[in-house]
Amino acid sequence: MGLGNVAFAQDVVSTSNPNMHYYLLTALAVILIVLILVLNSAISGLASNKSIIAQLKDKSKVATIASFVFLGLSSNSMAQDMAGSSIVVVEPNYGMVFWMFLIVDLVLIIIVIVQLSVLNGLARALKGEAEAIQDIKVVEPSAFGKFWEKLTDAVPLDREEEIMTDHEYDGIKELDNKLPPWWVWMFNLSIIFAVIYFAYYEVFSTSEFPSSIAEYNQEMNQADEELAAYKAKFGSGVDELTAVLLTDPASIQRGKEIFEVNCVSCHMADGGGGIGPNFTDAYWIHGGDIKDLFKTIKYGVITKGMIPWKDQLKPDQIQEVASYILTAFPGTTPEKPKEPQGELYVP
Repeated sequence: MGLGNVAFAQDVVSTSNPNMHYYLLTALAVILIVLILVLNSAISGLASNKSIIAQLKDKSKVATIASFVFLGLSSNSMAQDMAGSSIVVVEPNYGMVFWMFLIVDLVLIIIVIVQLSVLNGLARALKGEAEAIQDIKVVEPSAFGKFWEKLTDAVPLDREEEIMTDHEYDGIKELDNKLPPWWVWMFNLSIIFAVIYFAYYEVFSTSEFPSSIAEYNQEMNQADEELAAYKAKFGSGVDELTAVLLTDPASIQRGKEIFEVNCVSCHMADGGGGIGPNFTDAYWIHGGDIKDLFKTIKYGVITKGMIPWKDQLKPDQIQEVASYILTAFPGTTPEKPKEPQGELYVP
């Protein structure tokens, strides 16, 4: 088949006008070269659009475009060389010249096809960008969004360079942000509230809204009233700090009655002691003073088995029974005295 093509080519160029095919191939080469130059200019212009290149995230595509642009640029010099070489004296071997120009034209056609493909891809990318821009709709913020923007007055991240200062520490740049409006409002309101509060309670105080001093006096008066009510209900208000030794016969008799009802089971009727200690000697475990004994009876000694009597006896009754114990038993001789416990108490 190859031999047949060669024979056919030789027959063609051996016609009456052997330069006709040569002129046609040369004209085609010139047209293709001009087209390559035009397409290369168009591709270079589109490829310089950064937004289009940014859409083509695939590096292979960008490399392909760059290679085709380079191919188009290199085709300029190649086309110029071919254009200069096309003006030559026809050699007697017309078949060789024919095949040479035919191959050159085929290469130029392939270059044009590739450039058209690249140009088509860039045009599609540009069209997609334009459609994307048209599809972007300005969304108005909602009422809450507008309120939140006014409340925070925050600068968007893409505008931080507008408020960036020249202060930089360890690579961290300082921003000149304003205080959030909500914080400023609360600060101002707190100042206004403090002024109104001070004026209302300290300057223009009333019985309904008294000053701090007047409120203190009211609370103290209320406490005095409650204390008086407590004394009226539970006695004179005597305690382990104010208790005194009673010696009048009426108080001692009442103390004896309380002792016989509540204390005999542990301390015996004669005070000699049983489960509890002996009251007739001078030794006391928790102190032998009237205040010490009052405290022991009031709060009890749980570890020794003695319950607290503050809920069963009034303070006056505790004082009376303590006075009876300290006046009736010391120095007496019980029937079965218990051994001394505690330490010797000297008044």
